[in-house]
This record gives sequence, structure tokens and C-alpha cells, in this order.
Amino acid sequence: MLSPSLVVPAFASWAFLVGASVGSFLNVCIYRLPRNESVVFPASHCPWCNTRLRLTDLVPLVSQLVLRSRCRYCGQWFSWRYFGVELLTGLCFAGLAWRYGFTWQLLPYAVLTAALLAAVFTDLDCWLIPDELTLVAALAGVGYDLALLVRHQTQMLRVPVPWPGHEFQAAVPQSVAGMLFAGGVVLLVGWIGTRLFRKESMGGGDVKLAAAVGAHLGLTAHLLSFFLVAVTAGSAVGIILLIARRKHGKDYLPFGPMLAGGALAVLFFGQWLTPALVRIYDPSVLWWLLAGHS
Repeated sequence: MLSPSLVVPAFASWAFLVGASVGSFLNVCIYRLPRNESVVFPASHCPWCNTRLRLTDLVPLVSQLVLRSRCRYCGQWFSWRYFGVELLTGLCFAGLAWRYGFTWQLLPYAVLTAALLAAVFTDLDCWLIPDELTLVAALAGVGYDLALLVRHQTQMLRVPVPWPGHEFQAAVPQSVAGMLFAGGVVLLVGWIGTRLFRKESMGGGDVKLAAAVGAHLGLTAHLLSFFLVAVTAGSAVGIILLIARRKHGKDYLPFGPMLAGGALAVLFFGQWLTPALVRIYDPSVLWWLLAGHS
């Protein structure tokens, strides 16, 4: 039996192995979903010689190292990014296990993290965030929130709704309120950007990804941190690319990776990040966000 001091490291190590395996599946999603291909059929195969891969060719992290990133059957070279996605997913899952421990909250956050990582690479590759990724992530957030409601571990959010002659309080789950607000903010920003610059400034995938994140964070101060980190990261990357002359002022910049970065920052460091950011801003302006649990 493991000593208490070894339980968390052992659990994180196990989560790393699970994450690496999930990362292997994410590589399939990243390649196939933007092409409207099934992620189940056909089975994994070499895209060059079309040979079906064996189990020994699909061991996360290990197989690509042993084969030196080449197909066993035709010798064609594979990108090391496959290895990178598996490693990154494993590290993220290990970090989540260390941060949240063996709790039910770990499961929806793992689903969200996997969807975010896949969305980053599909957005970078194809300027596309597949609906399947955002739908699964949103359902995980709403499902977990509803489970908490059934167990009476959380309460409905009371939202004032103006009505002719009076105002009533609508009971809304935190996940649904966060989803509507986060998606609405990005949709509004995109609409304003389109009107100002006379071209599409925010894709529908970004709106749906933000909504999926909102389903997990709810209408809380963490949502403020999510947007601030995403916008700051986007501005920093844009400035760096302009200085390096890799982008011009009118070029598009995929915003999905920035949204993913903001969400992951909150998942891993929200307990320190959110209070620090909240102190900077006037709570009277953001009272309805700060009224939530931080």
C-alpha cells in the first residue's frame, strides 16, 4: 500500500499515461474532424502506404521514438507533432490530477482540456474549430453542473429578467448562464469588429469554444480571468508577429489558441490568478461576475 505522500504523485503518473493515450486519439481528431472524416473508421493507418497500423505501432510516445518517427512499412517520415500532442496531453492530465485530486470535478475538466488542445491545432492548421469538440466540452460542463444540482451541492443562479410592468427572477444553472454569457461576449466582440473593420473578425468556432469554457466556469470571477488572459495573450502574440513581420495589420490571427490558453490558465492557476486580477478591476462594474464563487 502506498504511503500518503506517494498517493498524489502516483495518481498524477497514472493520469499522465491516460493523457498520453487520449493525446493519441486527439491526433486522429485533429487530422480527421476538419476533413469531415470519422474518427473511428477506418482504423489507424499510414496516410502514405495506407497500411493498417498494429498495436505495437500505436503505443503513445514510445512507438514514435522507437520507429524514429517513420512508418514501419514504407519508411515515410511522420511529424514529431504527434509525439508533442501526446506529451502535452499527458502533462496536462497529470497537472489536473495533481491540482484537483481524485474528485468528480477532474472528469469534466479533463474532457474540456482534451477538447481545448485539439481545438488549438485544428484552428492553427485549418482555421477551424470542429463543432464536435465544442459540443462535447459544453455537454461535460453542463452535465457536471446538473449533477451537482441534483445532489444539492450547488444552486440555481437567479437572473433578473425585465418584463413589461415588472421584473422577475429566472432560475438558470451556472453552466448555462456562463455558456450564454461567454459565447455572447465573443459574439458581440466579433460583431463590433466586423462593423469596424468591414470583414469577419471572429469565427463561429471561437464563439462556441468560449461558450463551452463558460459552461465549466459558470458566471463567476473565473470567467473574467479567462477573458483577460485570452485577450492579453492574443495582443502579445499579435504584437510579436507584427514586430517579427510574420503578420501584417490586416492579417487574421486564430483566436482559438488564445481562448484555450485563457481557459487552461484558469483551470491550473485560477485559485491564485483570479483573486489577483479581480483586485485590479472595479467590482462595482462587474458585480454580477464577482457575486459568483471565485
